[in-house]
Parts: sequence; C-alpha cells; structure tokens
Amino acid sequence: MKRFLVVLLMLCLLLVSCQSKGNGGETTEGTTISEPQTEAQTEAQTEAEVLKNTMNVMQFNVYYIDKETTANNDENVTIDCTVATRGPKLNAMLLGEQIDIVGFQEMPVPWRKWLQNSLDSSYRFCGRAQQCCGQGGYVAYQKDKYEAVDYGIFWLAEGAPTSAVKGWDGDHDRICTWVIFRIKATDTYFLFLDTHLDNNGATARAEGAKIIVEQGELLKQQIRTEYGQEEVPVILVGDMNCLPDSEPYNTFTAVLNDSRVHSKGATVGRDYSTSPGLRYCATEADYVRNGHLIDYVFVSKNITVNNYKMIHTSTNLCPYGEWLSDHNAVIANISF
Repeated sequence: MKRFLVVLLMLCLLLVSCQSKGNGGETTEGTTISEPQTEAQTEAQTEAEVLKNTMNVMQFNVYYIDKETTANNDENVTIDCTVATRGPKLNAMLLGEQIDIVGFQEMPVPWRKWLQNSLDSSYRFCGRAQQCCGQGGYVAYQKDKYEAVDYGIFWLAEGAPTSAVKGWDGDHDRICTWVIFRIKATDTYFLFLDTHLDNNGATARAEGAKIIVEQGELLKQQIRTEYGQEEVPVILVGDMNCLPDSEPYNTFTAVLNDSRVHSKGATVGRDYSTSPGLRYCATEADYVRNGHLIDYVFVSKNITVNNYKMIHTSTNLCPYGEWLSDHNAVIANISF
C-alpha cells in the first residue's frame, strides 16, 4: 500500500511539471516568465537608442547685411545679400541637410523678422539680441524631435552678467545663448551653447572663452539637479574669431572636442576657410583654402562625431543658391 501511494505521488508531481512546461512558461499564478534577451537583441536595442540620440548640428554666421554688395574678389560682380533673397535659400539648406539644431550669429532686425515669419514650419527658435548692435545668437531646432525646456543668455564679461555690458577690450557687447534641450524620443537632456567671440579684442576673446566654460559647468550641474541626469552631453557652436591653437581654442579644447578634428568619418582639412568672404568662383577649384578657420562645433568628450562637412555658402556655387553668407556653414553629425 505504501509503495502504491509513493508511485501515485510521483505521477502527480510529473503531471504538474508537464502542465507547467506546456503553458508557454507561465507559473501557477499565471505570471509569464521572460525569456533572457540574446546579445544580438541587446545590441540592436542599444543601436536604436543611439540612433534616436543622433543629430545633425550646424554652425552658421548668416551675415548681418540686408542690401546688395560686391564680391570680395571681383568688384564687378553684384551680389544680392538682402534677407528676402537669402532667407529661402537658408530654409532650403536646413531641410536639404536635415539639420536638427543650428546656432546662428549676426541676426539683426531683418533676420529676426525672417525667423518669426518665414523660418520653415519644421523649426522653432529661441534667442535674444545684443544691445549694442542687435546681432544676438539664435538657435533653431526641429520642434517635433526636441523640446527647449529652458534657455537664457549671459554676457561675456566679468561675472557673466545677465544684462548688457562690454567686456575687456571688446568692440561689442558679446553674449552666449544657452538652451537645455530634451530629446523627446529618449527623454535625454543636453546643453547647447551658441556664441560669437569679439572680432578685435584679444583679451575679450580669451576671457570670454573662459566665461563660457565656467558657465557651461554650472548649467551642467543645473541639469543634473533638476532632471536627475548625471551624464550631460554639451554642444558649443560659434564664430570664435580665432584660429586653431589660439588661446580661446585651447580653453575650449581642454574640456571639449573640436568636431572637425575628432570626426570618425568624413571631415575637411585645416587649409579650408570657414570665413572666406563673398567670393565669385568660376569653378569648384576656386574654393578658398586660406586656412581662415574660425567657425566651430565643439562637443563634450561623451559625444561621438560621426562625420563633419562644410557647405560653401560664401560663393556663387552654393548648392542651395548663390551667396548665402560671407561664412561657410559647418555641420557635424553626432551621437550620444
């Protein structure tokens, strides 16, 4: 009798075990047991997240004038530099290059009105004018992908004041526009900075660069405190009015990477100019290579630069319409 009961108990246990296996991995409480992810699945998930945090960032000094002028290298060539003519070309470039975020400089009243009335509907913008010459930094971004959760400006002067003041030996009051962005698809926050260092004041450039780095650190801490994100990617764009290896450049590259130098893919040589002036070109061979490289996209060291390119917007051969600006546009494709 005892042997019969033992056999019966073993049969019951075997039956329960078989039922559990036949229920697609469900426990007796009906809770599904998750299958462990394969390495390939985990890698694909990671790549998808990185793709959502990949963007095209542009730096562009748009040239403040709103009138006809002549080519730098040929006074017989008349150039239509009105904002009404150049604005549609700028929209075409933003869309054609699939720009996610762009930092502008030299935007006086005609350009600000254009931003308000004619910027492509894919974008929003934020920013503020300088007091002395009205050429503040403005940032445009794809509104469906990014949210500007906070933004402001500080002047490049002792103490980074929030009211207009001219710093050191600068010709103009200079500002830095900052924006805290959230990537909607991944709920990731990052800091974007846009500036224009002084054209003549060497001390103003050098000290202004230090102010930007110091304020950037404070803004990163603000993001950590308010949004609970420890790793904060930082992007700094601007017309820095200085060459590589200058004091301001070295101040920036002590904490950030120059995207042109650190690109893992395509890039351009140091001999190219980002600010050649408005030039008439007979052929592509006429592109200026005088090494006047003063426009930059700097990124924090936790950002990967996939490639870097320059659009020759300062010539009649610009693919989006001739003579968009006296500066060339620079674009970095980045991931984090």
